[in-house]
Order: sequence, then C-alpha cells, then structure tokens
Amino acid sequence: MKTMLLASALILGLFGCLVAIPPPDPFPIPIPYHAFCRALWLFATPCAEISTTIAQQIQAFSPEYMLSVATPLKIKANHTSPDGISVQNITFSFSPTILTGGCRVSAQSISLGFTSLLDDGLNYCNLYKLLSASGLTSAPGFMEMTNEWACLGYGMAKCKA
Repeated sequence: MKTMLLASALILGLFGCLVAIPPPDPFPIPIPYHAFCRALWLFATPCAEISTTIAQQIQAFSPEYMLSVATPLKIKANHTSPDGISVQNITFSFSPTILTGGCRVSAQSISLGFTSLLDDGLNYCNLYKLLSASGLTSAPGFMEMTNEWACLGYGMAKCKA
C-alpha cells in the first residue's frame, strides 16, 4: 500500500510540475542524462524592463555567460564553467501579464554535456545568479516557482539565499 501511495505521489508531482510551469515555445524536451532546470518567475514590472536587465547582466558576466539572442520576448545565452568543462544553454521567455501589467518569465538551463542528473543545482544557480546579481530578486512582485521535478538539484543548490 505504501509503495502504491509513493508511486502515486511521484506521478502527481511529475505531472503537477509540468502544469505549474508552462513550457516555453517551442518546448525543448531535455535530452536524457542531461541535467536541467525550469523555473517560472513573476514580476510586477513590465517585460521590456526585465528582459533588458537580464540581457545587460549576461553581458556583464562575459565571458562566463555569452548572449546569443536577445529580443523583447526571448533571450538565449550559453554559460561555460570557469574551467571550460561544462556548458549549459539558457533560455528566458517573457510574457506580459494583462491584469497586473507585469511579466511572467519562463527560464530554463540545460546542460549540454553528458552529466549527472544531480548536478547540485548548477543549472538553477546559472539562472539565479543572473537574477540575484541584477537585483531582480528584490524587484516589485517578484515570485519564483520551481521544484525538484522541474529543476533537478534545486534542493541541493548552494546559491539560494
């Protein structure tokens, strides 16, 4: 009975996290054996300001972060570890919220190399480092939504405040 209950909770958690964090367009499915993180952030600030701030922070962290595409609704970048061994693709998708005039940001970081799925929160920290350094974690209305199902290693991440 306990096994059935545990299996049910795991399945509900998996599907629940996919519903809670809408996929970016187009929905890239993480390749098996690649660590990944997906997070959803809400702000009470217009998307133009949020996307500009993130793009500027990526450029400030060059060469560790390299900006490849920056539009008002999407940012793509790469993160390379200081030792040059691991590389991650990072994507931010911006959607204006109609009722509040704020912004919903879907963020994703996927490791490109064959890595452990438990990366101690490396992919989460790639995303969080940009938010924290740019001051967006204290922006009006900031709220973060993610969990271990959507962001492998989230619970072990050392970068969280």
